[in-house]
Amino acid sequence: MRRLVVCSTCKYSAESKFAPDGRTGGEMMLAEIEEALSRAGRSDVAVARHECLWNCTRPCSVLLQDDERFSYITGGNTPEPAQAEAIIAWFDLHGASADGVVPFRQWPQKMRGHFIARVPPVKP
Repeated sequence: MRRLVVCSTCKYSAESKFAPDGRTGGEMMLAEIEEALSRAGRSDVAVARHECLWNCTRPCSVLLQDDERFSYITGGNTPEPAQAEAIIAWFDLHGASADGVVPFRQWPQKMRGHFIARVPPVKP
């Protein structure tokens, strides 16, 4: 199973939990990812929300989760269309790989500097 998990409680900025419209940064990031997928006519990417991924120093957090390949925890994502598209593009590259390792030269520019941890899959 592969999916994107967005921290719904991530704060909007270093100074404020909520954006001017009352949403958290995580809620905004979730909406941007869902809108980017919708614009592309894609229903093949599972997206889930989760309260607090314990990465409060680097909001917005998105987990690129996979039970067969490496999973990745990202942070410092800006809840905007270009970042959402970069997350999806990287996730597509990840899915096309055998082990979840995407060569750095292939990373979308907007994904550089956002990775926090690489987690190996649970293998029996």
